[in-house]
This record gives sequence, C-alpha cells and structure tokens, in this order.
Amino acid sequence: MTFQSLGEALATAYKGVLPDMQFEVVQTAGSVSNVQKLEVGEAELGLALADVAYMGYHGHVSELAQPATNVRAIAVLHPSTVHVLVAGASAIKSLSDLRGHRVGVGPTGSGTAVTSAILLRAYGVPAGDVRQQALPFLDAIDALGKGQLDAVFITAADPVAVVRQAMMSGARLLDIEGQPLERLRVTYPFLRPATIPANTYAGQTRAVQTVREDVLILCRADLSEIVVHNVTKALFDILPQLIVGRDYLRLIDVRRAPATPIPLHPGAAWYYREQELSR
Repeated sequence: MTFQSLGEALATAYKGVLPDMQFEVVQTAGSVSNVQKLEVGEAELGLALADVAYMGYHGHVSELAQPATNVRAIAVLHPSTVHVLVAGASAIKSLSDLRGHRVGVGPTGSGTAVTSAILLRAYGVPAGDVRQQALPFLDAIDALGKGQLDAVFITAADPVAVVRQAMMSGARLLDIEGQPLERLRVTYPFLRPATIPANTYAGQTRAVQTVREDVLILCRADLSEIVVHNVTKALFDILPQLIVGRDYLRLIDVRRAPATPIPLHPGAAWYYREQELSR
C-alpha cells in the first residue's frame, strides 16, 4: 500500500542528490512483481516485504519461475503491519474462523498475497478451504462493505488510508495471536508480534494484536559496487526529507538497516562498514 508513494518520494529525493543517475518509478502489483522484475533485469531497485524477498531468493514463491538469486539487499527500511478486516457485525473472531469464507488475500503479485497464505496455513486454513479473491485493496474494501467479501488482508505501514476508510464504514480488525503465531515464528522469524495501538483507527477503542514484517529496498546483484554504495549512502542522506509526512520512516536505523534476510549487495556492505569505522 505504501510502496507507490514511497517509491515516488525516493525517486524524487534521489534525483536531487544523485543527479548523474536516472530514477523512474514503475508501478507494479507489489513485492512479488518487484522481485521478479529485479531477477529478470527489468528493474535496478525495488521494494519488497521481507518474507517475499527471503522466500523468493530461496525459490519458495510459486509465482516466480526460479529462485531470485540475482537479487540483493540494500537496507531494511520500515515495518509493515498485517491488518485483517471483517464486517463489524461478522461472527468471525479469528483467522481460524475464515474456513469456507470469501477472503480478499491481496492482489496477485503482492506481498500481502504471500503473507496471507502463510498466516492462514498457520491457523489451520489451507488455501483450498477459503474462497480467495485477489483484488486491489480499494476494490477489496469496497467488496467488504457491500457484503461481497467476508474478510480482507492488507499489509502496510500504519495508519493505512484504506483501512481507515473501512473502519469509518464499520469494519473491525481481527487479532492475530496465540500458539499458532508462536509456532509460525520458528519457520518465519521475519513475522514479529506487533500491536496496533488503540485509537489508531476510527472505532478501534482497544489495542489489536497482530504481526509485522520489514520492508526492504533491494537491487540487482550485477549493479556495480560504487553505484550501490552511493545509492545506500544517499538513502540516509535523504531520510530527513523522506520522513516528512511519513512517520513510519522514523523507524529506519542505520545500525539495523543491514540486518536483511538475504545477502547484502557488496556496495551496501561497503557503506555499512564505513559507518562502523566512523563510530
């Protein structure tokens, strides 16, 4: 959900500090599409959720024809939160109640589609036991409001405009908690327990337990070290500019940025070594 606006902001800011490079934003369905474009050489930089980057690199994303071994990491950016919305009057209380229901699992090619499948399996709801609909998020929220969907998954940094819209129309958020989540974290450590604080959204009078995962900025493995070094350095130079209007970016930390679930590009690693030496 935040990828397009963040991508546009990154491109604009990068142009200001790296005038010798060209930056163009390409709209995609999300994480899976971005990893695919990097792998086949149709993009040089891209954003992706940590689970998609990790699973894609190791060949565990069915939408990718082959392991994304031509993809490298530049930095951990910010966490994105999993939101699961149902109608306010719905009897659905947990993910395990979604069996047999109509569920918006995120657009094809999005990270939400991958994360929702992981979570549903963890709560005993395999893909064949729900009526999945791969809709754009706005369309999914509209369908939820009209009673055409029973639940919608959205993964994005709080607060999310379409989640706010849904909550103002009477939707509510499900908690993601309990033993299934604890077991899941053994296999998928990038899915971390999180809380959506009370009053983040209209009508949300209590904190909601959920999970979050990191958003990464990725690049192609065959980019030169100097290019990626300069792009990485520039990322932290432009951060004060990017934070304006994007409070979620305040969580970016140069000390944690290299903790990516796939290998860093050597150019990014070079920058982080410089930061260690300068401390």
